[in-house]
Amino acid sequence: MIRLAALLILFWPASALALEVAGNLFVENGQAVVLRGIAMGDVTDLPADANPYPEIASDWRANVVRLSIHPGTWRDKKDAALAALAKHVADARAAGLYVIIDYHVIGFPDGYSLKYFDVTEPDTRTDDYESRFDLAMDFWLTIAAQFKDPAILFELWNEPFSGSEEEEGGDPEFWKQYRPYWRVLTDAIRSSGAANVILVPPPLWAFNARGLKDSLLPDANTGYTWHAYAGQPPEDWAPALDGLDGARPVVVTEWGFEPGAKQHWSGTAEEYGVPFTAFLDERGLSSTAWCWNPDYGPNLRRPNGKLTEWGAFAKAYLAGHAP
Repeated sequence: MIRLAALLILFWPASALALEVAGNLFVENGQAVVLRGIAMGDVTDLPADANPYPEIASDWRANVVRLSIHPGTWRDKKDAALAALAKHVADARAAGLYVIIDYHVIGFPDGYSLKYFDVTEPDTRTDDYESRFDLAMDFWLTIAAQFKDPAILFELWNEPFSGSEEEEGGDPEFWKQYRPYWRVLTDAIRSSGAANVILVPPPLWAFNARGLKDSLLPDANTGYTWHAYAGQPPEDWAPALDGLDGARPVVVTEWGFEPGAKQHWSGTAEEYGVPFTAFLDERGLSSTAWCWNPDYGPNLRRPNGKLTEWGAFAKAYLAGHAP
C-alpha cells in the first residue's frame, strides 16, 4: 500500500503553487495569499471512491482543504491511511487546492489524552486521539519524507490540552510547556529536507495564544493555528489571539456553529457566524470550516449531501471571497 501511495504522489500534477511565510503573511510568488476552505475530517472516514475536490474548488470556491488523520488511524492501519491520504492529496492538488495535512490528536504529548469523545452520542469511547509523542514523530517523519510539494502545509498537532487547572485557567505561560515538543517535531521535519509551511497550535484546544508572539518558534517558514467555535464569546477572541496574527500568519483550522447543539459549537449565524467572519476578515485570517464529513459536528452537510444551516453559511462566506 505504501508503494501505491508513493506512485500517487509522483504523478500528481506539478503546480506553480509554492506557499511560504513572509512576516505575518502567506505568500506565493511574492503575492499575499489568504487560505479559505474546508476541513474534511479523517481521510479514512471519507468515501473511498469519491472525489469531492472539484466541487469544493469550483462550487464552494475554496482554495484549501484540511485533510486529517487520527493517531489511532495511523497506529492501527498506517499503510491504508498513507494510501488514502496520498489519494486525497492528489485529488485536491489536481483541483488546484492547497492542502493542510493535520495530525488530528487531542492532548498533551506523552501525557493527558482524551479517552472519551462525543461524536454522535454521549460516552462514545475512543482512543483515536492518543497523544504518544513517538507516534506523532513517526507520523511526521513519514509525511515529511513523502509530501514535499510546497503547496502542502503540515499542521503539527490538532488540539493541545493537558487537563491541568493551570491550562484550563488560561495561563499564558503554559505555551512554554508545549514549545519544546513543537520544536522537536519541526526540527525533525526539516531534517528530512521538507521545506513545507509548518502550522503550530497554541494551548487549550488551540484557542489560548497568549504570549506566543513573544516566544515564537525559530523556524522562519512557520505559521500558527487557532480554533474558535460558537461557544467562545466574541469578547474572548481578541484577548485569546493576543496579537499573534500581527507576527505570523494564522489559520483558523476549525470554526463553526450549530443552532441548538449540546456541544461547545452551539450558536447561530447571527450570534456567531456574522461577527466571527467579520473578525476573520478584519485581521486577514485564513480558515478552514469544520467539517465536510457529516459524522463530525458541526457538520457542513447531512448524510444525504444537503447543506446544514452552518454549511450554507460557510459556502456563502467562501463564495463571497472568491476571486
